[in-house]
Amino acid sequence: MRNQKFSKPFLWALAFHLTLLALFALSAMYKPAPPEPEPEPEVMHATMIDQPPPQTKPATPVETPTPAPKPEPVEEPKKVEPPKENLEEKRAEAQAVAKAKQVEAAKAEVKKAAMREAEKISVEKEQKAQESKQHALDEKVKAQKIAAEKAEAQRVEEAKKAIERVESKKAEDAKKAEHEKEAAEERLAAEKAEAKKAAEKAEAQKTEQEAKKVAETDAKKEAAKKAEAEKLAAEKAEAKKAEIEAKKAAESEAKKEAVKKAEAEKLATEKAQAAKAEAAAKQAADKAAKDAAAKADADRLAAEKARADAQARQAAERVAADRAREAAAKQAADAANASAASARAEAKDKAMQDIRNKLNRIWVRSPDSANKKCTFRVKLASDGTVLDVVLKNSSGDEMFDTAAENAVNNASPLPVPQDRELFASEFKSFDLVFDPSKSKN
Repeated sequence: MRNQKFSKPFLWALAFHLTLLALFALSAMYKPAPPEPEPEPEVMHATMIDQPPPQTKPATPVETPTPAPKPEPVEEPKKVEPPKENLEEKRAEAQAVAKAKQVEAAKAEVKKAAMREAEKISVEKEQKAQESKQHALDEKVKAQKIAAEKAEAQRVEEAKKAIERVESKKAEDAKKAEHEKEAAEERLAAEKAEAKKAAEKAEAQKTEQEAKKVAETDAKKEAAKKAEAEKLAAEKAEAKKAEIEAKKAAESEAKKEAVKKAEAEKLATEKAQAAKAEAAAKQAADKAAKDAAAKADADRLAAEKARADAQARQAAERVAADRAREAAAKQAADAANASAASARAEAKDKAMQDIRNKLNRIWVRSPDSANKKCTFRVKLASDGTVLDVVLKNSSGDEMFDTAAENAVNNASPLPVPQDRELFASEFKSFDLVFDPSKSKN
């Protein structure tokens, strides 16, 4: 835009100067010839002195230059008068040379003006280039600043993410340990439930078998009773039938059998006695069979009870063995936990002692700090790098507190234990006491 702004006036000025130059050329070509001079009485020798061309301004119109004034003649020794024609030719030639010089001067002025305008435009271009360069440099510095801020923000974000990952891993480990503990408890509960279920099942089987045996015994007794009743009914029916037949025979042959009545009655009596004896024998046989069946049932029940008792005893032994194993496992776990707790305590004490030793080497104590004490809350990264130091309890002496805080920052990274769980629980954020009256911090 600035180049266009200055180039347009420049073109107008150049066109104006070219127009003036064309006018000069036309005036030189069509100027009337000067009048012939009168003959001079004396022979004079004229010398033409070059005059500097007039200065022209680009912005103002230039008037048609007048011929240069004639120089005063200089007397010289008289010479032979040259021919008149030669003198006029020399004058015309001198005038043409003067006009040509004026045209050249105008051209030179136009050229100088063009050069000045070109230099001005070049300076403006250079200035604009410098401004663009400065602007680019400012933009670059701004971009570098933004990049540095972005890198710093990214570093802080990465540190936060690292802390979050550590905390997440700690939570996951705790959750995993909780799950494992719950799974162990569930397994133990399942084993106990399984043992209880097995005992209950054995007891149910035993009860079911006993009930089944009782039911079988009752069924057998009922079947025997039913058979006996059926047999008695059949015998009764047979007797009744016989009685009916006998009655019919007696009635049909009453007259004929009257004589034989006593014999028939006797036979009937004998037959009744025989039936009674047969019934008694049959009852005795049934009783013997029932007694044998009852004894067999008792023997079977005794065997099944012995077998159920053995199974219950085995189940109780398995439960006792499981309980013994559980007790042993719990005892071993308690011992392992105690050992781990002891090892963790030792590792914690060692790490704290290492931290105190490093701080003692760096901490610069003042002579009057014997009765002063301050406490800081220190936050560490997983590699021991100090992330934050916050004054928790001041000693009342700002110089003492500042020296202690500088010792913590200058000792970074602090020696922390390799156990991630111990670090997360004890050293991720902890209190640090500075007490010169003690041998340890």
